[in-house]
Amino acid sequence: MKKNRVNPEGQQGPTLLERVDVELATRLADGSQSNEPIANAQRVFDRLRRPARSDAAFISALLRLRGFVVDDDDARAVLADRPSRLAPVNQEFRMIKGLAAALRMLRDQAAAGNAPDGWFAVELWKLMTTELPRFRNNDIRRGAPWDSVLYVNYPAPDQLRYLLDTFDERHYYRDNPMLFGANHPVRQGFRIMWRFARIAPFPDFNVVMGWLLMTHWLLLKGYPIIVPEAPDQVMIARLLGGPPPTRIVQFERRLLDAVCELRHVG
Repeated sequence: MKKNRVNPEGQQGPTLLERVDVELATRLADGSQSNEPIANAQRVFDRLRRPARSDAAFISALLRLRGFVVDDDDARAVLADRPSRLAPVNQEFRMIKGLAAALRMLRDQAAAGNAPDGWFAVELWKLMTTELPRFRNNDIRRGAPWDSVLYVNYPAPDQLRYLLDTFDERHYYRDNPMLFGANHPVRQGFRIMWRFARIAPFPDFNVVMGWLLMTHWLLLKGYPIIVPEAPDQVMIARLLGGPPPTRIVQFERRLLDAVCELRHVG
């Protein structure tokens, strides 16, 4: 009698990430002409890396991750330049605009084949906060981060420039080279987010920036965006208080849903 395969995570059947990769491969092959598989795959990757209707939901979810009260309709109205409850002088309005610009910038970098790094994160952060007066000439933090997590020891400000210098693919994002290299690209993205949020080089929005760098990495590797959900705020705070994650099951399931959704989008 044939036994069900036990995957490396001790479960029967394929892992979540194996299912993600199978679904993505299927989508890359869907609708391709017999002599155009590469062109079809490139069309899928191009679509992943260009603005989408779901961007407003992604941006509002990132702001909720930091504790802002912003719903998806708010973000849709602001991005479409329609009247909304958020006035242009509001911090939330300015953050929506700034995050939209940052998302465009990281998509351009991913489409060009450029991996995220520490100093690109600084440019991304400046763009995101450009309309917030309190952050002008206040990019690299000079004290503890305002969004610090309890019981996490952050690097001293005088270490931050060196840490940003070495937060890149060549230095495995300051991870253990063997551990980082052995991980699936999606899980590498989780570790990039964790390590950046633990450095926390900015006065605020460090988790948001870590999520954006994870997004950049996923797009670079050909995967869709993972959208934050309400429980993530507490979960990430707990995650940052422990060792770097080997997997984040909630994110892997969400990514599988996002890849499956690609099959239903023209």
